[in-house]
Amino acid sequence: MHLKLTRTGGFAGITPPPVEVDTTTLSKIDAQHVAELVAGAKFFDLPKTLQSAKPQPDRFQYSLKIAHEDGRNHAITCDEEAASEPLRQLLYAVQNMKRK
Repeated sequence: MHLKLTRTGGFAGITPPPVEVDTTTLSKIDAQHVAELVAGAKFFDLPKTLQSAKPQPDRFQYSLKIAHEDGRNHAITCDEEAASEPLRQLLYAVQNMKRK
Protein backbone atom coordinates (compact mmCIF):
# COMPACT_ATOMS: atom_id res chain seq x y z
CA MET A 1 0.00 0.00 0.00
CA HIS A 2 1.28 3.47 -0.82
CA LEU A 3 0.14 6.46 1.27
CA LYS A 4 0.80 10.14 0.68
CA LEU A 5 -0.14 12.68 3.36
CA THR A 6 -0.04 16.45 3.00
CA ARG A 7 -0.81 18.81 5.88
CA THR A 8 -1.62 22.50 5.44
CA GLY A 9 -2.81 25.29 7.71
CA GLY A 10 -1.95 25.77 11.34
CA PHE A 11 -0.99 28.88 13.26
CA ALA A 12 2.13 29.71 11.27
CA GLY A 13 0.73 28.42 7.98
CA ILE A 14 3.90 26.44 7.33
CA THR A 15 3.36 23.48 5.02
CA PRO A 16 5.83 20.67 5.68
CA PRO A 17 6.84 18.36 2.84
CA PRO A 18 4.39 15.52 2.15
CA VAL A 19 4.92 12.22 3.95
CA GLU A 20 5.00 9.19 1.67
CA VAL A 21 4.87 5.67 3.04
CA ASP A 22 5.16 2.42 1.12
CA THR A 23 4.11 -0.39 3.43
CA THR A 24 6.32 -2.86 1.56
CA THR A 25 9.32 -1.04 3.07
CA LEU A 26 7.98 -1.26 6.64
CA SER A 27 8.41 -4.06 9.12
CA LYS A 28 5.64 -6.66 9.02
CA ILE A 29 4.27 -5.35 12.32
CA ASP A 30 4.24 -1.70 11.16
CA ALA A 31 2.68 -2.61 7.81
CA GLN A 32 -0.05 -4.58 9.61
CA HIS A 33 -0.66 -1.63 11.95
CA VAL A 34 -1.12 0.73 9.00
CA ALA A 35 -3.51 -1.74 7.33
CA GLU A 36 -5.53 -1.95 10.56
CA LEU A 37 -5.70 1.85 10.83
CA VAL A 38 -6.86 2.16 7.21
CA ALA A 39 -9.53 -0.49 7.80
CA GLY A 40 -10.56 1.03 11.14
CA ALA A 41 -11.02 4.45 9.57
CA LYS A 42 -13.05 2.86 6.74
CA PHE A 43 -10.87 5.01 4.51
CA PHE A 44 -12.09 3.67 1.17
CA ASP A 45 -15.71 4.43 2.18
CA LEU A 46 -15.05 8.07 3.14
CA PRO A 47 -16.27 10.95 0.98
CA LYS A 48 -13.64 12.93 -0.92
CA THR A 49 -14.11 15.95 1.35
CA LEU A 50 -14.76 16.14 5.09
CA GLN A 51 -15.45 19.68 6.22
CA SER A 52 -16.19 20.98 9.68
CA ALA A 53 -19.60 22.53 10.24
CA LYS A 54 -17.86 25.29 12.20
CA PRO A 55 -14.36 25.79 10.75
CA GLN A 56 -11.85 27.01 13.29
CA PRO A 57 -8.97 29.29 12.42
CA ASP A 58 -5.44 27.93 12.53
CA ARG A 59 -6.48 24.28 12.39
CA PHE A 60 -4.84 21.78 10.07
CA GLN A 61 -6.24 20.38 6.85
CA TYR A 62 -5.05 16.99 5.65
CA SER A 63 -4.99 15.41 2.21
CA LEU A 64 -4.43 11.68 2.19
CA LYS A 65 -4.11 9.51 -0.90
CA ILE A 66 -3.91 5.74 -0.66
CA ALA A 67 -3.17 3.29 -3.44
CA HIS A 68 -3.97 -0.19 -2.17
CA GLU A 69 -2.25 -3.27 -3.56
CA ASP A 70 -5.68 -4.68 -4.49
CA GLY A 71 -6.12 -1.87 -7.02
CA ARG A 72 -8.29 0.48 -4.97
CA ASN A 73 -7.26 4.14 -4.99
CA HIS A 74 -8.86 6.86 -2.93
CA ALA A 75 -8.04 10.40 -1.86
CA ILE A 76 -9.63 12.62 0.76
CA THR A 77 -9.22 16.16 2.02
CA CYS A 78 -10.22 16.62 5.63
CA ASP A 79 -10.46 19.44 8.12
CA GLU A 80 -8.75 18.33 11.32
CA GLU A 81 -11.84 18.88 13.45
CA ALA A 82 -14.06 16.95 10.98
CA ALA A 83 -12.00 13.76 11.21
CA SER A 84 -13.40 10.82 13.16
CA GLU A 85 -11.18 9.41 15.90
CA PRO A 86 -10.15 6.39 13.76
CA LEU A 87 -9.27 8.68 10.85
CA ARG A 88 -7.32 10.99 13.14
CA GLN A 89 -5.32 8.00 14.41
CA LEU A 90 -4.47 7.08 10.81
CA LEU A 91 -3.47 10.65 9.92
CA TYR A 92 -1.26 11.05 12.98
CA ALA A 93 0.34 7.64 12.52
CA VAL A 94 1.29 8.38 8.91
CA GLN A 95 2.50 11.86 9.86
CA ASN A 96 4.73 10.41 12.58
CA MET A 97 6.25 7.75 10.32
CA LYS A 98 8.35 10.46 8.74
CA ARG A 99 10.10 11.01 12.07
CA LYS A 100 11.25 7.39 12.51
